[in-house]
Amino acid sequence: MFQGARQPMPDKESILEIESLSSSRRDRLRFVQFLFDLYQNAPLWVPPLIRDELKSLDARANPGLENCELQLWLAIRNGRCVGRIAGVIHRRDNKLRNVEAARFCLLDFEDDPAVARLLLETVENWAVEKEMTLLEGPFGLTTFERSAVLVDGFDRLPTVVSSYNFPYYGPVIESCGFAKEVDYVEHRFELPPELNSKYQRVAQYALKKKKLRLVEKKSVSELRPLGREIFKLINAAYSDLYEFTPMTNSEIDALIKKFFNLIDPRFVKLVVDTEDKIVALGVAMPSWSGLMQKLKGRMRRIFLAWLGGELKGSRDTLDLYLIAVEPELRNAGLNAIVMQEMHQAAAAAGFKWVETNGELETNSQVLSLWKDIEHETHKRRRIYSKALAS
Repeated sequence: MFQGARQPMPDKESILEIESLSSSRRDRLRFVQFLFDLYQNAPLWVPPLIRDELKSLDARANPGLENCELQLWLAIRNGRCVGRIAGVIHRRDNKLRNVEAARFCLLDFEDDPAVARLLLETVENWAVEKEMTLLEGPFGLTTFERSAVLVDGFDRLPTVVSSYNFPYYGPVIESCGFAKEVDYVEHRFELPPELNSKYQRVAQYALKKKKLRLVEKKSVSELRPLGREIFKLINAAYSDLYEFTPMTNSEIDALIKKFFNLIDPRFVKLVVDTEDKIVALGVAMPSWSGLMQKLKGRMRRIFLAWLGGELKGSRDTLDLYLIAVEPELRNAGLNAIVMQEMHQAAAAAGFKWVETNGELETNSQVLSLWKDIEHETHKRRRIYSKALAS
């Protein structure tokens, strides 16, 4: 049994039931609270903010849920919650991919296969009633929310945007008839004193050949007006990646509001062309995993974090969030420009370690960035799928 899991053995007289939840704040809070109950003693779990989880589940507050059907369920045994799951049908994504797919999201359960089986069967039945032919997951509800099941790396602290779960999740999901769809891998490496000289050569050549230049922004107020342009570049750069649905303007505006106050301009690298159009960017942040563990999901604990000097994040580890390049310039060396600049900023700030977030195992262009850097692939997360009977 994994330390921290709350897993009392069911007795022979126990009754396992499913409860369909409404969109009320009370029901959303019950759904979120189970996550905190299940992982309260797990030392490597990084709690999200409760207020953000509640907002994410509210279709009126989360523009990413536009054109989506969302349903929440709890598994109840003898009056006590033992599991949760969400079902989502993303109509816009289905149209773009030409599929009839439902998603299962936010799956959490005690170490009892019967609980997981009931939750997944409930979503399957719901999806079939909606005339879907495929069930995939687990996904975050919308873009840039936690997704996938951790299948390797249970002894490592996750980043704040990466998922964490107990080791029994994957095998139980597979026992319910789900097969691997794709994996995300995450890497960790010690920041080298200098990058391989080829990065600098390629960066200098690309800047000169394509008539590009680097742009430095000193404050969030300088970056904010570029928010829409930045996210539209991400839309273009990620458009052909697995399960990426381009963000609408309303989603982009919500993400700007949510994240831009948190950005550290030192680790936002922008490359522009002769018309000042952003053609490449990289975003990193000092690790906030320790801070989020200190907060325990509640902003009112921010004073304790301030006393501990944790508000600015880790002084040791830098989390690399993303690199995006204009599709027409993917093979023009712009990744090298971003890598070179990010390395210089990280070294100047005194960081020792760098961690990546999830990278698709099929994304050879991004994975190739690390081939000349000694690194450890220390986490692996998985998306599953299952064909549904009509």
